[in-house]
Amino acid sequence: MARRRWDSFADFSRFSLISFSVLLNFSQKIKCLPLVKLSALSGVIEFVNQEVLMKLLRFCLVGLLFSLSLPRAAIGQEATGSSPSLARPAFNEASQFSSGSDRRLRLRQYLERRAQAGNGGTRNAAGGEGGGAGTGAILGARATAAIDSNLVKVQTNVPYGKEARQVLDIYTPKQAKGPLPVIFFCHGGGWRIGNKSMHVEKGSSWASNGVIFVSTNYRLAPEATHPKQIQDVASAFAWVKSHATELGADPNRMYVMGHSAGAQLVDLLGTNERFLAEKGLSLKDIKGVISLDTASLDLNQRLGDGSPEGKAVGDMITTAFGSDPKILAEASPTSNIHSGQKYPDFLLFCGAKRVACVAQHKVFSQALEKAGGKVTVKAVPLSHSEISKAAGQPNSDIFKEVMAFVRASANLQ
Repeated sequence: MARRRWDSFADFSRFSLISFSVLLNFSQKIKCLPLVKLSALSGVIEFVNQEVLMKLLRFCLVGLLFSLSLPRAAIGQEATGSSPSLARPAFNEASQFSSGSDRRLRLRQYLERRAQAGNGGTRNAAGGEGGGAGTGAILGARATAAIDSNLVKVQTNVPYGKEARQVLDIYTPKQAKGPLPVIFFCHGGGWRIGNKSMHVEKGSSWASNGVIFVSTNYRLAPEATHPKQIQDVASAFAWVKSHATELGADPNRMYVMGHSAGAQLVDLLGTNERFLAEKGLSLKDIKGVISLDTASLDLNQRLGDGSPEGKAVGDMITTAFGSDPKILAEASPTSNIHSGQKYPDFLLFCGAKRVACVAQHKVFSQALEKAGGKVTVKAVPLSHSEISKAAGQPNSDIFKEVMAFVRASANLQ
């Protein structure tokens, strides 16, 4: 049965209503809060100024008023034949708005279901921002269409463990001669949301340029807290290395890349050898680390910096890592740099306007250089999400710099 014409508007209104509720929860004192976290809406840690936030609130209010004008039966109605796993409850159930934590949890679960179904629904590497079922489906279709089957072989949901989220996607060049270098990628999302399927464009672009791209999922907070997430990342990396020959990959040319929370995880993998050692590996097994815009290189500092951005991220950090200073230090890439240890080369990007991010990268790079490591930091005039997107676009400066980084040590022609 075909969807009614107004169903897409209902989808828009539903998401607008959730967005408005989340925004109000994060900004109860909006007049005195210059920065507000929007990661729950975009799937990444994104910060906007007050002027932009007010525009978003006005946009959400329009959606709210429109949703109230719709017949009650229309709100929450799904198209016949849609997946039950994507079903969303009607908004006339007052219990759904019993608390701020309930709203955040339900929104996270909804976005996660959408991401797992490959329908987008959040800002993703395919471009743009998902706002509802219709938009998400379009973005998912565009991401799939971007893959040239003559150039790229795609394997999805390959298990590296027994848990549901312990799966990865593999993008392999069809025409390049192996063994080939590997970029192993971790998605962002504040350690609480996100999905590998949001980075199809990266996989297609890197594989089309002669690099095997592996995009992994890992378990999420609050169900999985430290060290479970980094252990998942180490397990996935070890799986790829052990299957390198059958993938046409060179096990000695494996790079790790991550964005936002995923960048913190790969930076930790490249500095704290404990997690690789648990898998029978060492830091020597990582050829290089590419870090995309994380300000969580030192979690203790991040948790206590007192800035509006730091306060917004504080809840994410304590949810994923707790508040014990010793545990936070163990999970902080900067705190794990010690003289006498050999580290992989690092290429780090950060948004030039993110003061805390730039400051943490400066401290990290100084510590690594003092320990004898090789590190390059690039402060770029891009937003948090734009940095991630650029890493999957062959014409972008970030993509070109990462490619040069890989070619410099991998002798890739």
